[in-house]
Amino acid sequence: MLTSRFLKYNVMALTVLLTGLSAPQKANASEGNRFLVMQITVNNQQPVNPSAGSVLAQEVRFRSAVLVRLDRTVISLELPEVLDYPFWLWVGNEGFSKLNDTERKNLKTFIQNGGFLLIDNAGEGFGAAQFERAIRQELATSFPNAPLQQISSDHVLFRSFYEVSSVNGRRAKRNYLEGITIDGRLAVVYSHNDLTGAFAKDAVGEWQFEALPGGPKQREDAIKLGINIVMYALLLDYKDEQAHIEMLLNKRRINPKEPMPNRIIELDD
Repeated sequence: MLTSRFLKYNVMALTVLLTGLSAPQKANASEGNRFLVMQITVNNQQPVNPSAGSVLAQEVRFRSAVLVRLDRTVISLELPEVLDYPFWLWVGNEGFSKLNDTERKNLKTFIQNGGFLLIDNAGEGFGAAQFERAIRQELATSFPNAPLQQISSDHVLFRSFYEVSSVNGRRAKRNYLEGITIDGRLAVVYSHNDLTGAFAKDAVGEWQFEALPGGPKQREDAIKLGINIVMYALLLDYKDEQAHIEMLLNKRRINPKEPMPNRIIELDD
């Protein structure tokens, strides 16, 4: 169950999604109540694909009208304020040392209190293998009774907003996601395909990496998957109610097949 700290974000976002807001209301909405994709770092490492969270947030806002913040925000897992946010993004491309006591405590508290964690392996070759080994060891240590398991293709995550049938990122390495289920909810999702690399943009707003081998369609599929993951995290209470998807689209009169233009976005320094 979500704690009150996390629930305020979900309620605010759902209110906008289900009922819509006029332009003046949107402008006056409290920035602190907007849903935020918060990227975390560990071991004082530099963030990987740091623009990806804000680009994903922009795609969510454009396609669903969910009230989100677009600023690029990265925070250390060691800081206490990391627990103020309900959705974490952890991107790695190399190995990392075991979490210290504070980092591990924050991770466990976050998940146990209803937080949602998206992990993305953005590494290549040896770096990818090192991150894979380190993240599996850390998750097994932190959640010994909840192992990573392959997420079934019929899981509601794959239809929480779009009907998603392919699992890709910047690469098409593995055609599945893995996850950890806590108290009946999917609390951790792990992508092997550099999902965030498909979202990443450079300083002038151009795509930073090619999506290989599928090109623009593969990138669009990755964006849809990212949006579905965010929507699942926001709509946990709907569980397997397929009808909620049509309701959301009808309320907002959204065409879920329409991609977002490759527009330039400004990133905070």
